Amino acid sequence: MGGGITLDLAEDDLGLTLRHVVEELQLAHPDREIAVSLDLPPALAVDKLRLAQLFSNLVSNAITHGVETEPVRIVAGLNGGVLEVSVANGGQPISEETIARLFQPFRRGDLRPSMQGLGLGLFIASEIATAHGGKIEVNSDEVETRFTFRMPSGPGGPERPQHGTSQIKSVIE
Repeated sequence: MGGGITLDLAEDDLGLTLRHVVEELQLAHPDREIAVSLDLPPALAVDKLRLAQLFSNLVSNAITHGVETEPVRIVAGLNGGVLEVSVANGGQPISEETIARLFQPFRRGDLRPSMQGLGLGLFIASEIATAHGGKIEVNSDEVETRFTFRMPSGPGGPERPQHGTSQIKSVIE
């Protein structure tokens, strides 16, 4: 398990958890558009509170550091037995040097004095990802910055439920 983070695994509707996080952040930032596309199974074995924290940290960073006139885009689904959740925003690209230290504790990517935070959000998110057998990757260029959380949904990660394969699809704007 990642960095001493303990998990309380249970089958959960991860789409519902992600939508709840988005709704809370939308209330806190009513002027920001958050576009969500979910294609998830009805239940996955996860620690929903920890993953809610991971999602909240990623989406909050996208809201804080992204261009206000462009939506934050969240896409979640399964890809070959791997859960993938990406959070993207427009804005200034993050340099390779900064990306290399983003997941270290007490490090911040944007050192502008107007930005608040301790530099722990991405570190905590990374530890939660590791505890779930996953990881977070960052890609940043002139068009967008995208953080992608990946974890196995079957062997090697929290176990995938054995029932139903119905899909949840929604868009929140």
